[in-house]
Amino acid sequence: MQDNKGKFTQPEILSQPETWKETLRYLKTDWVGKLPNLQDYDQIIITGCGSTYYLSIWAARFLHCNVGIPAIALPSSELWYSGKLWLKPFKKTLLIAISRSGQTTETLQALNLFLKFQKRDALAITCYQDSPLARMVPLSITTTAGMEQSVAQTRSFSNMMWPIILLSEKNISEELITTIHDSAQSLLSNYQATAREIGNDPTIERFFFLGNGPLFGLSQEVMLKMKEMSLSYSEAFHFLEFRHGPMSMVNSQSLIVGFTNQATHAFELPVFHDMQKLGGLTLAVGKFAEKPQSINYLFNIDKNVPFAWSYPFYLPLVQLIAFERSIAKGLNPDRPENLTAVVEL
Repeated sequence: MQDNKGKFTQPEILSQPETWKETLRYLKTDWVGKLPNLQDYDQIIITGCGSTYYLSIWAARFLHCNVGIPAIALPSSELWYSGKLWLKPFKKTLLIAISRSGQTTETLQALNLFLKFQKRDALAITCYQDSPLARMVPLSITTTAGMEQSVAQTRSFSNMMWPIILLSEKNISEELITTIHDSAQSLLSNYQATAREIGNDPTIERFFFLGNGPLFGLSQEVMLKMKEMSLSYSEAFHFLEFRHGPMSMVNSQSLIVGFTNQATHAFELPVFHDMQKLGGLTLAVGKFAEKPQSINYLFNIDKNVPFAWSYPFYLPLVQLIAFERSIAKGLNPDRPENLTAVVEL
């Protein structure tokens, strides 16, 4: 890497299997049996800014689908400025506030407003133990293994997903932790060269990221990663919504990345096929018995990882594509244009 560009980002992406193991063992030791019972609430509000807002979208859909409690995601600024629209005294609400640094102004203000409205029932998730966010509530999960020096979030994002999954699944075995670690290592080993090839392909000018259900939130996150790191044109859509207008942008310089779910392959694969006919390249991330003809590239997730625990696996290789594209364009993915690691107003 010339001029040490990306000297933080690449190791942070590649270290995710090890950091996941550390975070999962921390959760197993310190938090199993101590998390809020979601069935005690009428609704869940999950809030964050930037990447952690997209994490909130994934988390709200994940918890709603898996637990059955109404859950919504809000940008912290909207909860701060328009709290009366969302906070109702007749609804017992759990607020989950997420911030990598624990210092984001809008998230601190949103949490402060919520605590005035309802003096308990808030959970903070951050990577920094002594941060203002962590000190504001008794229930604060600190995924310190996800701490980063880069501006763009990679391992911090995926590590902060694990507490959300544990809220739903309630327990985790040492055997599952080993499976997650080993499968993540294999995923990176098997496909890192492919991610490098895609990231260095100068013919790709447009990136489209597709996902349904909880995976839509993750498609938005990698859309942001591509913009932040490589200053590339990138957008995120639901699979079938992509046909309703956005596919007009697809051409031979396009890569369509789909975060797939085995339960909905019958709806997703025809979209890949249609985009190929328009000249686009296709990349699928998910679980497949074999690579379909409608997919040019496949990042295949280990079938032994239970689906509820597999969501973080969708991210590292696509983060690597964004990293490689940034380096190929002569940019520094550690320090994206016009951005800082913490936004304080």
